[in-house]
Formats: sequence, structure tokens, C-alpha cells
Amino acid sequence: MKTALLTGNGFVIQEVDIPKFGPNQVLVKTAGCGICEGDLFQYVCRTSDPDCQQKFIAVGHEASGVVEVVGDAVTEFKPGDRVTALTGEEYAEYFVAEKANLVLVPEKTPLESALGEPLACCLHAANRFNIRLGDKVGVIGCGFMGLIIQQLAALSGASAVHTFDLIDWRLAMSKKLGADNTINVSDKSSGQILSELGEFDVMIEATGVEAAISMSTTLVREHGTINLVGYHQSGGGMRNIDVKTWNYKALNVINGHVRRADEKLEAMVAGLKLVDSGKLQLAPLVTNYKFADINTAFEELKSRKEGLFKGNLIF
Repeated sequence: MKTALLTGNGFVIQEVDIPKFGPNQVLVKTAGCGICEGDLFQYVCRTSDPDCQQKFIAVGHEASGVVEVVGDAVTEFKPGDRVTALTGEEYAEYFVAEKANLVLVPEKTPLESALGEPLACCLHAANRFNIRLGDKVGVIGCGFMGLIIQQLAALSGASAVHTFDLIDWRLAMSKKLGADNTINVSDKSSGQILSELGEFDVMIEATGVEAAISMSTTLVREHGTINLVGYHQSGGGMRNIDVKTWNYKALNVINGHVRRADEKLEAMVAGLKLVDSGKLQLAPLVTNYKFADINTAFEELKSRKEGLFKGNLIF
């Protein structure tokens, strides 16, 4: 089978053996695999670091596909089932997953873009938003995750969802997906925004940058909630935080990330149901690339190509 390995010079597609699987595992023929911002971070680091030139790494963890063969102890799934999974090293024509880490994909959902894993991350975060009916909510960051989160905030009972970003075409998509108000913050300070819009009950940070945490701290009301959903990798993950203001405002600060597989699988099922029912729009945010064009996909994501929110490799 073909698999893509990341090197300091980009991805190299190689022929390797189809992976072996155990009695509690399933072999899946890949239909599609989304490109995570974490993988893009790895790509940017490795292609800019001379020490990585000869190193190979397997990445990819947002795959869906069709069950090819099941292990002897697997009764929950059968060949031909449409599934998405929690596993890794999925930029390949086949992948292996534990039976406990598989979820069936609803029939109306296009298999190649089921994207169960990122949906699970967003749904799990939404379960911790602390949004009460009628709350005024702000979402900073209108990338793929931010635009899903925006929709989930509305479904959670917000009276108004305001979105913030630096890029107009992202804000245009946010408006299309139902944002009540969109704000380009490239020439506005947090203080100006506060004067214009007032305080928020809940602020959701979906950027992974320090400035968004600072803006959330300014805009949220006393006893309000800040949700940290962005993936903070740059600078070794270190951030300067105004904890004094957090103290004085008596804020709730919530980490929206999840590592427990059982919670993630529950959120995955819920997310697929919302997509299948039409209550959560995913299709406008996904751009498909042929597997052979994996380097093009990563380069266009790196350059923040207009209209590109989520790259998805099709096999």
C-alpha cells in the first residue's frame, strides 16, 4: 500500500506492507483523512529545520473508511461497514484501529469527509462551554474549528454569537454560517471592541495565540467564562496571562481539550448525528485533495489560501 511519510523536505509517498492487525482490531481501507492543524505545525517545523531532513515520521489521525477485515474477537463490526476512528498514522491507503475506537458513519454523511476526530474535539469542548440560555457569546478565530464551535455555541442556547478574526473571507463564511455579528480585529484594540459591544458572558478562544487569550480576558464579564480551545504549540506552549484580572473578575477558565478516549468517542457520535441531521454544517468548510497531492495541500494550508479551512485527503 501507499503511505505518506513526513521528512524535512515534505512528504514522501512510499510503498509499504499492509499493516497487520490483532484479534481486537480492524483493518480499514481509507476513504479520506482530514489534515489537522497539529500536523501542519509538524510540517512547518520539519520543513524549516535542517536537522529534520533525514527523519521520517508518520502522521494523520482524522481518517474514515470501509472495514476490510475484522479480527477474530470483533463482533461489533463487519467488512463493508463505514467507519471513522480514533487512531494514528492514517496518511495511508489502509489503517488499523482497535474495535473500541471505531464509530459507524451515518449513511447520509459522505464517508470521505466524515472527519469524526475533529468533530469529537469540538463537541467535547461544547459540552464544557458553560453557556446558559440567552448568553452573549464571543468566538475568537474563524478557522475550521472556530466555525464549528460558532455553530455549536448557537445550538447551546446563546442569544447572540459574535465572531472575531483578522481575515475578511473567514468572517464572510462565519456570517454565512449564522454568526450574529462578525468583527475584523486587525485595526481594533480590545478596549475599542469592549466600548462598542460591551461585555460577554462567555468567550471562546479558538486560535492558539496569546493575543486571543488577552482579548478574551478584556471582553468577558465578571464571573464569566473563558474557554481555551485553541492548540497552543508555538513558543513551546508558553503564554503570558493576566491572572490578576482573572482573579479580580472571578472568572471560570476552562480547558476545552480532551484526552480520554471514551469521552472523545461519545462526542464523535454526537457530532456525526448533528452533521447527519443538518444542524451542523461541515461541507462548506472542507476542501478535498487527491492523496498524491498531499504536499500541495500542506503548502496551501501553510499559506492560508483563501477559502481553505480544512484540507482533506481523498484516497
